[in-house]
Amino acid sequence: MPDTTRSASADFSFGKMVAYALGAATGVIIVAAIIILFVAQVSPTAALIVAFVAVVAVVAVIALVSRRMMAGVQTEIDERRARAAAHDEETGN
Repeated sequence: MPDTTRSASADFSFGKMVAYALGAATGVIIVAAIIILFVAQVSPTAALIVAFVAVVAVVAVIALVSRRMMAGVQTEIDERRARAAAHDEETGN
């Protein structure tokens, strides 16, 4: 009976990762824009600070989403390397 489980690397898609990361970043930008619009009425300097924080948040969200999506693939890579190293030790290579 063939093995029907798919590996994490077989299910991974760079396009899907990019879409999720940019989608999350777009969400941060939309929320930040709304906050900036309200804060700008009170203090333009505070709105500028919020904008800078939003830029940092966008970068952080993209990194977080990408890292979370790559975690399964990285785990599989580490397991395969460990199996290959164990096999090499057994065969004396």
